[in-house]
Amino acid sequence: MSEILNHLVKGEGRSLALLLIHPLGAELSFWDDFVEKIGDRFTTVACDLRSSGKSFGTGAPPSLVDHAADLEALRLDIGVRNVVPIGCAVGSMIAAAYAGSYPSSTAALILANPTPSSSPQARLMLTERAAVVARHGMTAILPAAVERAFFNQPKDARYERYYCKFEAQNARAYALSTLGAANSDATEFLKTIRCPALLMAGRHDVLLPLDNARAVHALLPQSELVIAEHTAHFVPFQSPECFAETACQWLCRKIKDDVESA
Repeated sequence: MSEILNHLVKGEGRSLALLLIHPLGAELSFWDDFVEKIGDRFTTVACDLRSSGKSFGTGAPPSLVDHAADLEALRLDIGVRNVVPIGCAVGSMIAAAYAGSYPSSTAALILANPTPSSSPQARLMLTERAAVVARHGMTAILPAAVERAFFNQPKDARYERYYCKFEAQNARAYALSTLGAANSDATEFLKTIRCPALLMAGRHDVLLPLDNARAVHALLPQSELVIAEHTAHFVPFQSPECFAETACQWLCRKIKDDVESA
């Protein structure tokens, strides 16, 4: 039997769950504030992706196909009938890969700070970053790596919490995840998705600007695009209340029957 991702389930329902997919460089606690804002309205499943947090690694850069298979194994292990994958930034490509690979298990899709692929510029930057971290550790890319993600955001307790988690992660595992992200392209998965989709982009996101979200929007025929005016690269983390309310209201409109039976 394959290994199961480290995860945390909150809520009693098992017919429908929000499957929370963190961005590159984070782990399942990325979703803590969002889960708190969701309360008892939905079952949530937050996980550490392969080569992140307390989950397993294989010594190779994980691909989108690898991540999607891991998430499906987790769904089956927990016994959830349908999921709503919710991915942020690089996690948005993983969520799209899951929805495209397992449409019968995907009730809807929510993508925060989405992108269809890693651009050539991003690919080069991420490849170089992975090499630096592998040689010199996490501190070699700080504080710049975190500050870019928090562009025009306050350096408050939330910022400090993210910074400390980022700095403390395993450098080798992060380097492998970064190489996987550098080579990720969810375009073909996005083209096959027919379920309802909500996209939420941050106005101040300088890493994945609004044009990336618009490109995803063009590939998803049943998608809606919302812009979070005061947020940067991590909408669910930087504006958890806004993200939670927007997601819940949208889900209740789009998949009302599934929500009521969850």
